[in-house]
Amino acid sequence: DENGDFENRSTMIKMLDAIGFKSIHIYEESHCQFGAPWTTLIAFKDVETRKRWYRSPAAVEVDLSRRILPTKDGKTSLRYFDGATMKSYQMPARAFEDNYCRQQDKPEECAEKVRFGNGKEVNVSSAYNPVFERHFA
Repeated sequence: DENGDFENRSTMIKMLDAIGFKSIHIYEESHCQFGAPWTTLIAFKDVETRKRWYRSPAAVEVDLSRRILPTKDGKTSLRYFDGATMKSYQMPARAFEDNYCRQQDKPEECAEKVRFGNGKEVNVSSAYNPVFERHFA
């Protein structure tokens, strides 16, 4: 990402991290009907919000039923979002992890022994960390 087609995304992630965003996530949305999935970047100023990002599908469904009004016939007014969709957003695509680990200054969590389990606690080196999301969140 740093020097490729998506260097703007890499720059944006670094800027968000530098100005104090504590939790940065990237996900692909394939329900947009644009012919291919779109990548979306989301950033939170506070670490507590990260806990809400990782809620279970059931917890998301409960929140949706409390906050979103149903249609007149009682059905959900959301056509493309539910707890299962949110769960899919929580796991970034493997390509984002690979790009993250190809940085010039390779983060320590990218070492294979850490990525694939040696019992070592992972030190999250930045607000954006697809390795953490794919293996430890």
